[in-house]
Amino acid sequence: MMNIVICDDDKNIIEEVAAVCKECLSENVSIYAFQSAESLLQNLTNEDYVIDLFILDIEMPGKNGFWLKQELERYRYGSSIIYLTSHDELVQDAFGRYVIGFVDKVSFHKDKNKLIEILKNFEEMEQKREAFIYIRDESGSFYIQKDCIIMVTSEHVYTYLKYATGKIVDGHIMIENKLVRKSLREWESELGDNFLRVGKKLYCEYGLYSADRQNDVAKRWDNIEYSARKFE
Repeated sequence: MMNIVICDDDKNIIEEVAAVCKECLSENVSIYAFQSAESLLQNLTNEDYVIDLFILDIEMPGKNGFWLKQELERYRYGSSIIYLTSHDELVQDAFGRYVIGFVDKVSFHKDKNKLIEILKNFEEMEQKREAFIYIRDESGSFYIQKDCIIMVTSEHVYTYLKYATGKIVDGHIMIENKLVRKSLREWESELGDNFLRVGKKLYCEYGLYSADRQNDVAKRWDNIEYSARKFE
């Protein structure tokens, strides 16, 4: 499932862009449409779903697409952005972090190929990131490699994530813990088949072990207590 936000004051543009997204992207796509930057931001901060791609008009009544990009960064959204514009002279100012392409609105009505090309490249990039999971916490947003995740434990509406950082100190793999606003059900959906759920815990990469070893593996993972502080 891919979540895409389109923001443009022109309803026809929104409908055309949404149709292209649904037609050319291979996976299921959910489209969230807004006709102003203010309404997008207000609704976005009230939702917990992860947005994979923003398609933003640069020029809109009220706040423009430049302002909106800054606000998204302030709210720590690290999602990709495609800009729509009717003025080529604005493109230079729109370059920046997370921006993956520009679509000329004047020619878009007759030729959808530019948007299709950008979307195809974006989808290919996203597929390469399937080995990673998107995490967002109070310190910001980042991706973590799935095979570095050791265990996920439910804590009300949050979960504790235990994962290997990839660093080795004095022969020990560094392990860190993070409190993440993500339900155990969401983790199950994102992790696929390589985990075992026992009560409020997910033991990850569980499918790599034979059935007669799985209980021992679960106990061993429960006992992993190394932390970054231990090695400071």
